[in-house]
Amino acid sequence: DIGPVSITSDATQFQHDLQELFVQGGGDCPEMSVGAIHSALEASLPGSFIYVFTDARAKDYKRKQEVLQLVQLRQSQVVFVLTGDCGDRSQPGYRVYEEIAATSSGQIFHLDKQQVNEVLKWVEETVQAMKVHLLSSDHELRQETHWELPFDPSLKEVTVSLSGPSPRIELKDPLGHIVGERQGLRELLNIPNSVLVVNLKNPHPGLWTLKVMCSGRHTLRVTGVSNLDFRAGFSTSPVPEFSRTRERPTKGFPVHVLLKCSGLSSPGVLSSMVLVSKRGEDLLSVLLPVPVDGGVSGLWNVPEMKTPSEGFFIKVKGKDGGGFDFHRLSSVLYTNIIPVAPVVEMPPVLSGVLMQSVLIECSVQSELPFNLTFRKDGEMLGHQNSYQ
Repeated sequence: DIGPVSITSDATQFQHDLQELFVQGGGDCPEMSVGAIHSALEASLPGSFIYVFTDARAKDYKRKQEVLQLVQLRQSQVVFVLTGDCGDRSQPGYRVYEEIAATSSGQIFHLDKQQVNEVLKWVEETVQAMKVHLLSSDHELRQETHWELPFDPSLKEVTVSLSGPSPRIELKDPLGHIVGERQGLRELLNIPNSVLVVNLKNPHPGLWTLKVMCSGRHTLRVTGVSNLDFRAGFSTSPVPEFSRTRERPTKGFPVHVLLKCSGLSSPGVLSSMVLVSKRGEDLLSVLLPVPVDGGVSGLWNVPEMKTPSEGFFIKVKGKDGGGFDFHRLSSVLYTNIIPVAPVVEMPPVLSGVLMQSVLIECSVQSELPFNLTFRKDGEMLGHQNSYQ
């Protein structure tokens, strides 16, 4: 069994709850960790930071899809701190950690138990209310990669996190100079052969160059602190309000994306939207028409498109109010909803009074647009209603 879930803002109570934990069963290495992540996602607020501390791979990895869907709905980040993995990282119980981390823009850190405190110090420093995402890429093999990133004036700091064997990071400013400790680059976390995290406060605006290298499978995340960010919503037809969008696109249907941008001052604009693979490669680029209101409302409609079959991040590009280039990346990797038949529920028997009106209640759960009619003895009651 998993739980019970402890919810508290009291540090003393939290430590007490940790001390009260006990292990049920055992005898084999894998744990019911995916179910525990699901419980944490359900109990926490949207946009939360979730940290998984374990020394084993997952036994309940078949619950993967439940968690991946919930991550996309909640827009939360899941980071794994592993002090063991049952000895085989090719097993599905380990690979599920990689998929959850990739979908949520999280990472996996491998370390010894005595290094956990170093990670906790990093957690304390990097949990930020205005965290924005700039780059996310996952790679299966040893590789050196180069990236060009526009840093805009709203970025108060930038953090580069590289997880994998023998991690190396090189950052160059817009003039081509390598940035080191003398220029303000700080190491937030450095665990040999596992993870390297560096941070730079108040970077100069302009086009920066990032070079990273790992000797094996690795993940790269670049984040910043800024009030300039966006959210994306999906629909099967154009909608004027963000509240009428959904968190994921539907497979096999035309997709309309509504972007809600915050922190962009006039005359700043969004110029394009790019779908990006989890390897950091561009899959599709769409130019954005200027809204009728010039973007004052912060809403930007993307022309109708088809989403790829693989998971994708959304990247938006534009210019801020001062004319500086900027881009932002979605906090999660989106996947398509696989549509199923609608589920309809209503009471089997309705009681009423002769010659008086009666309210007929019905609930419909559907991933697709649908038409709803009521019939009695084959005859339609009222009108047909359409829902998106």
